Amino acid sequence: MQAIKRFMKIEDVYKDAVKKIVPTLAERDDFETEYQYKLPCPSCGDETASGLFYRMINQDDWYAVGKTMKCSVCRDKEAFNVYQSKSLEELRALIGERLTNEYFLLPEDLMAAGFKNFEKTNDVTSKAKETAMTYTKMFLAGELYNLLIMGNPGTGKSHLCAAIARTIKEVKEKGFSVGFLTTGQLLSMFKTTYRKGASKSEEDIFRDIKRLDLLVLDDVGSEAIGGNDDWRKGLLFQIVESRSGKPTIYTSNLTDTDLPFAVGDRVSSRLYNNTKFIDLFIENYDYRKKLQVH
Repeated sequence: MQAIKRFMKIEDVYKDAVKKIVPTLAERDDFETEYQYKLPCPSCGDETASGLFYRMINQDDWYAVGKTMKCSVCRDKEAFNVYQSKSLEELRALIGERLTNEYFLLPEDLMAAGFKNFEKTNDVTSKAKETAMTYTKMFLAGELYNLLIMGNPGTGKSHLCAAIARTIKEVKEKGFSVGFLTTGQLLSMFKTTYRKGASKSEEDIFRDIKRLDLLVLDDVGSEAIGGNDDWRKGLLFQIVESRSGKPTIYTSNLTDTDLPFAVGDRVSSRLYNNTKFIDLFIENYDYRKKLQVH
């Protein structure tokens, strides 16, 4: 019973705490403790903080045990900031998951596309794969830039884009939101906003594609066939502009001579801004034929 009473004394609680925090006092009892108040707060400077101190018997100097505790106002602010930060992280995760669900429209034949199963059949495809892998590493390291992959149909442009997108998307601890769709699909999304009772507006889609950590816009220029040319070029310019400062990967079957006619000079010019280029123009080559099962 006496042991319980001794332990219940606040002085003994303080002393026990000091012994645990200050190793040199662990086996000693020739010191006294005191909890001091009206100390300057380390955050705001007001004399509203407190802290535990000790001094050796028959000595005048008091020594702080650990750091002075911040005042209650500052502690409450920090606790709120931590709570708010966690709430924002959860919100970002939910938004990222929705964005990926709505804008990661990977074709069925690219669901398993990766770097390991990309066929390197010549120096051009080998260099293209190396550049794509470097892009992925740089992205994950925080070095962000755009990528423009140009080449004739069937040279593996979409496969490389899918490999990049899937690799980045599957780094779960980073929680990157990734979009993958053709320009035709994206323009179709905008068209649906004009319908009566549409669930999204143009502003909603622009807000979404701005938020994506990475956007792959496949087959730029193919949407040029038919339709309102001024509307298409104008909207494509807004899409590219909305991605300013955010890493975007573009692919096209068109040459750098034909591309400006298909997408407009303003869009074509923007595609080269902060962009690295992969040339996959290969004469008499069809990457897809290499993947056929015989």
